[in-house]
Amino acid sequence: MNKRKTVGLQKHTVMKNAVIAGFDYDQFLSALKNRIQTARLSAARAVNCDLILLYWDIGCGIIERRRRLGWGESVVEMLARDLQAAFPGTRGFSSQNLWRMQQFYQTHTAEPFLSQIVREMGKHRPVAQNMAKLSQVVRELVAAVPWGHHANVLARVVDPAARLYYLRATPRFGWSRNVLLNQIKAGAYERAVTEKKTHNFPLALPKYLSRTKAIKVSLDY
Repeated sequence: MNKRKTVGLQKHTVMKNAVIAGFDYDQFLSALKNRIQTARLSAARAVNCDLILLYWDIGCGIIERRRRLGWGESVVEMLARDLQAAFPGTRGFSSQNLWRMQQFYQTHTAEPFLSQIVREMGKHRPVAQNMAKLSQVVRELVAAVPWGHHANVLARVVDPAARLYYLRATPRFGWSRNVLLNQIKAGAYERAVTEKKTHNFPLALPKYLSRTKAIKVSLDY
């Protein structure tokens, strides 16, 4: 291709790009960026939800079998060793984390926590009286919060009302793990109660979850 033809093609390309560039293109590019970001956040939330429910089921399974089959505490170490051997390089199956999964399940199915949810459900009280639906509500509530956040709450918050407050506030306000930790240390729940600010956010039902603003999900283990 001679020089004249090359220059001609370059001019044509520049003119074509000039036609493409402009408000419509910028608007289209911006929409694509937003869509991609939304999809990435949705995928991260979906992965987080699956992980939390997996940990919930593992905690439940260990507790139920220990109670039904009389397994001792040593089964936790055995499971940790066997799971790590079956899934090498996968984080989350240490004995410490398996103990935390049991605590996670026990805490959120214990009568004090469930009673707190029932008290705050108000007009949704008929749902609370149905144990199957109440169980689903709890699962969806905890699934909206990353594991690292749960670890902070489990380690630092005992009061069921405060626990419920932080679990709801985290996805509602998009708190990172560090922000949640700082809120707990600063006594955000106690301050909200003292200042008589409402802390009974709408219960985390599916409809509510679909309206929560997008959050950056960190899959903390």
